[in-house]
Amino acid sequence: MFEEEFYDYSDYYDVEEWPRDVKIDEAKESLKSFFRQNPQAVFYIKQLEVTFEKQFFHWITAKAIRELLEEGRLKMEEVPLAKGTRVKFVFNPRYRYYKRATKKDIQVIREYSHHEIAMACGEQADVLFFNALIAKGFLSHGQDINEFKGEKWIKTNHNLDFIIEKDGIVYGCEVKNTFDYIDVEELSIKLEICKYLGLRPLFIMRYSPKSYNFEIIKNGGYAMIFEKQIYPFGQSALVKRITEVLGMPVDCPRSIPEGIINRFMNWHNKQRV
Repeated sequence: MFEEEFYDYSDYYDVEEWPRDVKIDEAKESLKSFFRQNPQAVFYIKQLEVTFEKQFFHWITAKAIRELLEEGRLKMEEVPLAKGTRVKFVFNPRYRYYKRATKKDIQVIREYSHHEIAMACGEQADVLFFNALIAKGFLSHGQDINEFKGEKWIKTNHNLDFIIEKDGIVYGCEVKNTFDYIDVEELSIKLEICKYLGLRPLFIMRYSPKSYNFEIIKNGGYAMIFEKQIYPFGQSALVKRITEVLGMPVDCPRSIPEGIINRFMNWHNKQRV
């Protein structure tokens, strides 16, 4: 069994959910340059979205890829990953030996996409960030929780990863340790839960578009970005394969880097005033 959000369904590619953005043209030029520099390599769509995420939203990159495919500047091959699931690879149309390359990549994708690995990654990130914040003097009010001070969220079945407090400021925390952005509907619900329970939202995410971060800030919260997907202890060999074969941002840390937590602490201290 595999974890769906690790698949390369690329919803942005298949579904017209966003109006065309002028940034798509910029993304197309960046992608054309990228494939000129990598004429004998294959890349799956999520991999390219993550590669270019500091320049373009994931959905911008996906739409740019679609247009380049329609124009014949790129070619696509769909490869089975698991039952009912396929990964979409793109490459230079002149590349003849793409099947050999996709076979190597799909082995690594299949390994890191497995349900047990995905679940372990989520749990590991929760534990490391929770411990890092407790070490900074935060008090825990519970984990996997949907109630606080007599109020309980019952509108949906969602809850928060944990609730913590320091200096009289209470945070509702959500950790998202995936290559994908947090689902926009989930983001909205979690913000609503925080508002209902009287909590400041603290979203801890591998990466997030600025528009999502703005919503968090607008609701009095903080978006903590850590960029590299976190894998649990004992998975250093897998992390090495993901890095070497796919070039994806992954890590297997013993603890959260101080810089990430300290940036949040500096912001927190300003809220006290």
